[in-house]
Amino acid sequence: MARRTQYNLKYFLKVLGNAFLHIFLGISYLVPRQKDKWLVGNAKGFNNNTKYFFLHAKLQLKKENCYWISKNRKSLAAVRCLGFKAYHPASPKGLYHLLTAGVYVYDIRVSALNAWTYGGAKLVNLWHGVGIKNVEHKISNAPREVPVLSYLRHPVNYVRPHLFLSTAPLMTKHFAECFRIPESRCVESTYPRCDIFKFSKEALLSHMQRIEGEEMVALAKRLQSHARTYIYMPTWRGSKKDFIKQAGFDLARLEEALAKNNALFLFKLHPLTKLSIDTTAYPHIVFLDSRMDIYPLLPFTDVLVTDYSSIYYDYLLMPEKEILLFPFDYEEYVTEDRDLAFDFDEYTPGERVYTFDALVQQIAAKAHFELPQRQWITEQFWSDAAHHRDLYQAVSQL
Repeated sequence: MARRTQYNLKYFLKVLGNAFLHIFLGISYLVPRQKDKWLVGNAKGFNNNTKYFFLHAKLQLKKENCYWISKNRKSLAAVRCLGFKAYHPASPKGLYHLLTAGVYVYDIRVSALNAWTYGGAKLVNLWHGVGIKNVEHKISNAPREVPVLSYLRHPVNYVRPHLFLSTAPLMTKHFAECFRIPESRCVESTYPRCDIFKFSKEALLSHMQRIEGEEMVALAKRLQSHARTYIYMPTWRGSKKDFIKQAGFDLARLEEALAKNNALFLFKLHPLTKLSIDTTAYPHIVFLDSRMDIYPLLPFTDVLVTDYSSIYYDYLLMPEKEILLFPFDYEEYVTEDRDLAFDFDEYTPGERVYTFDALVQQIAAKAHFELPQRQWITEQFWSDAAHHRDLYQAVSQL
């Protein structure tokens, strides 16, 4: 009873606090905005589509009036080390730019910048992954609240962007339903983070040297020294179970298969995954920092092992790469974690294994994974470049 009372009190205080903050949001509508000032930010770090949007704006477009805003102090330091201006949203300069910028660019919710200062600004949501999952308002198994209370408790969930980055007509229809916006607000283009796949290996190493640092350069060269590199990137399980253990991973057996073939196996887990595994005894297995930007490294890998993650669709953009699906918990994932908007078998084609035994057998046999439907599935999620709009021009025209 005491715990329930405490929860109800916290719930009430949050709703009351947000109600008062709406006054500040209202005031922000009265401040004049500079149409050509762009603020770009990401709550979790200097990564994802916002990172590459920002870098393109600064390095290619030479846009002076563009700033990085984030509560993540590591990302602020990273951007400043590159010679660009970055501000915490609670700092005086950060608040000034938040109240005067004409455009906010983010990839999840506007709260990545500030949930109470966007009045009068144009909002651009780059999102962070195409795919077959229902998201936001289309999640059928999400907990339900009284609409008014839900709005007061989570107001950022109801903010509608003026421009939403989609990638193809199929995704435009999907995202319009998920975010409850007109399809006309969607601009179909490629993801900024995927532009890096067009770089040569030499250009990638040069990019890493300038933007990422020596540690990533060394890792890329390590990948090149192996005959074959696998990267395992599963989606996040909301149930928070130790799904590595649930999938039956035996690191000793995996190491043995990899060593015989001079292969490397990278684990890149979702940042919300909590695991503690000692890998020092396995030189052919690497657990990457879950917060690192993996995109510059992907062209140096050979095989993606995944399940329901949107990385599957990004990886399709590198035609020479292979994909192996490992959906070991399909029924449980669909019922307990996330319902799917599209049929998994039809819209995620490719060779599959359902047990760790089958996975390690494929690795030991140096198997190759064909994807006859590659062109079709790529066309569903990525429009032909000839039909793309220029994302940066679309933002400029808001």
